[in-house]
Amino acid sequence: MATALLFDRDRVDDVGDWTEAVPRIKRSAILWIDLEQPTGEDITRLVDQFDLDPVVAEDLRRGLDEPRLADHGEYLHVTVIGLSDERETTSVDCLVSERWLITLHEKPLEVVDRFRGLAEGSGSVGRLDGLGFLANLLEWALSSYFDAFESLEQELEEIDVRAMSGSVSSTDEVLPDLVEMRREVGRLRRALASHREIVLALTRPELEAIASSDSAERFAGLRDRLEEALQASRDTRESIVGSFDVLLASTGRRTNEIMKVLTLASVLLLPGALIAGVMGMNFRMGLFETSAYFWVVIAVIVAVAVTTVVVARMREWI
Repeated sequence: MATALLFDRDRVDDVGDWTEAVPRIKRSAILWIDLEQPTGEDITRLVDQFDLDPVVAEDLRRGLDEPRLADHGEYLHVTVIGLSDERETTSVDCLVSERWLITLHEKPLEVVDRFRGLAEGSGSVGRLDGLGFLANLLEWALSSYFDAFESLEQELEEIDVRAMSGSVSSTDEVLPDLVEMRREVGRLRRALASHREIVLALTRPELEAIASSDSAERFAGLRDRLEEALQASRDTRESIVGSFDVLLASTGRRTNEIMKVLTLASVLLLPGALIAGVMGMNFRMGLFETSAYFWVVIAVIVAVAVTTVVVARMREWI
């Protein structure tokens, strides 16, 4: 699916056939072409209309699975890796020139839909240049990582609450989830860190395509935003370790409760077993000829058990 909008000062016009609009782009205008699930024919038309480098055409056809920035003098080719709502990576190719902007992606993107919706209202959006859109695209990508880490933090909070409330009966219930989260954080952090070179390059004034642009300051802000996102990934990783510690503490507490019950049972039964053992020794004594003493022994055993329970309660052992 292809859509095209022509920005000219405060006007935004929907272009039916973008190939016809290319020769008519004014110096004050910029043409934005968005291709969702582009075909080989779409890419061929782009190469012919904008005289794209063969290397760019090849990259667009095979798709890139990692961030990249290439300066081709009159335009930039930037590949950004963002995240979907399911925390799956999705790549966006962006070709930026002074008078045209091209985005290519396989899945629907919230940032593209939002920008298209704003463009329908015209206003100041009509004055947004290609680098401004690229900054919005990078900001969307970074925000998607923030959202992913926040989602992971919420899942970890649920695990912590369950563990601390005793709802987790075994570590096998949540330990695989923690392991999977740890792997996912590592995957997202590596994908996020791979944008560092792109953001740093966009802040450099020697890049020809942005030498006269005021967007360098915004890219510098995105560089700080990137470092914040990387810190968020480290915080989430530490939270996973913290959740593992909470799980171990919960398991240890449950084990202590079990051992407490077993110990109390041993303390209750040991004196009675000792008395029964002594009284069962094979010696002839007149004591054993009186049957009433049997009940005396039973009473002593019960009294010792009751006394043990009372003392344990008084000292708050149970």
